[in-house]
Amino acid sequence: MVRPGNTIRPLLCRSAILLTLTAALPAALAQRTKLEDPIPAPVPTSAVTVTLRPVLAGLVSPVAGAVAPGEPDKLYVVDQVGVVWRVGVGPNATQKNARTLFLDVRDRLVRLGARDERGLLGLAFHPDYARNGRLYTYTSEAARPTPDFSTQPPGVAPNHQSVLTEWRASGGTVDPASARVLMRIDQPQSNHNAGALAFGPDNLLYIALGDGGAGDDQGPGHAPEGNGQSLAPGNVLGKILRIDPLGNNSANGAYGIPADNPFVGRPGADEIYALGLRNPFRMAFGPDGTLWAGDVGQGAIEEVNHIVAGGNYGWPVKEGSFLFDANGTGPGFVYAHSPNAPASLIDPVAEYDHADGAGAPVARQAVIGGYVYTGASIAALRGQYVFADYIGASGSGVLLTLGARNVVQKLVAQRREPLGLAVLGLAQDAGGELYVLASAGGTLTGTSGVVLRVAPAR
Repeated sequence: MVRPGNTIRPLLCRSAILLTLTAALPAALAQRTKLEDPIPAPVPTSAVTVTLRPVLAGLVSPVAGAVAPGEPDKLYVVDQVGVVWRVGVGPNATQKNARTLFLDVRDRLVRLGARDERGLLGLAFHPDYARNGRLYTYTSEAARPTPDFSTQPPGVAPNHQSVLTEWRASGGTVDPASARVLMRIDQPQSNHNAGALAFGPDNLLYIALGDGGAGDDQGPGHAPEGNGQSLAPGNVLGKILRIDPLGNNSANGAYGIPADNPFVGRPGADEIYALGLRNPFRMAFGPDGTLWAGDVGQGAIEEVNHIVAGGNYGWPVKEGSFLFDANGTGPGFVYAHSPNAPASLIDPVAEYDHADGAGAPVARQAVIGGYVYTGASIAALRGQYVFADYIGASGSGVLLTLGARNVVQKLVAQRREPLGLAVLGLAQDAGGELYVLASAGGTLTGTSGVVLRVAPAR
């Protein structure tokens, strides 16, 4: 961890890392010509059709949902502006679709703009919540002078800090005085904050962090090799962390470091579980324990990854399975398809590009990670990973699924083609049923935010 006043000392420059990783590749792959349409084939349509049934309306920007252990008929919905709503769901809910305010952290947040990637971004309940009442939030807050992690150059203030906080609830009510900050992380820019929180089968908390913002993982607050690739002390950006929130052997004593974390003993990297990520905004564990993460691309490729201990997912050396050139002060671009090479990097299990075949105009912008469907209402969808893309050129998000051999397919919602909403997140209830979290324009204004249940087509 980084104490106040410490700064990052890069291990290798970006160019040195890229040269090292690509030294064994054919010379043709080293040519830097932008690929205008990296994946020419359009995304096919799934044979499964669904319908979307309203559950909740009047929100601003719903971005995540969570289930509290011991409460199978409730879903907790995170509104990015700083509130968590509790809503009745499932066949046995006594007040179905009725919402109550569970947590309000608006006074903790940095001031948000109309289009902003900051805010209340993540929520997770401890697996033993029914007994200990502990839950965790990921928020964007004004910077304080004592971060636990920082990549900021001397004298350069961060845009804000990402803050992981523990809360205690009793009788369905959160005690505002119970807030306990576990870690504060300097964020160089306002974007690429990630924010997903998830407890794994090991009862440990996984925390998704973006690369710090701006573009191409470069600039002030970014290591020369990119934050995604840096293992310099205190650089947790572009990573997924894994901690024991009930432990105390971290540098600040506020949480525990699992002994089997892959970089334990490496100065300032004890918390890191995986690296090489750009903005893994949403992630979730599947029924077999696989950690799925949707990693938002730069300008060409959106990807879905299976996250494993010590895995390096390539950013900014690669974007998806393509080599990436940060291009100095110009826009970065992908320039060569390089599946499974360099061998030290892990390619996504699925990817799609921003064109829709033959260089057509941009049709997609940002992957929204989802869940493996385990519900009972749509038999044809069972076992498939359902996710989404935030918003297309038409102003409409897209629902997606992985079919056979992890082929990305469009999931059409009956009587909602195009969808007509920006998809901001997905949620899954205790019964395995899925919910789409969306709004009309994808902004932090108005009250067009909705929660829609994914249901069988009629």
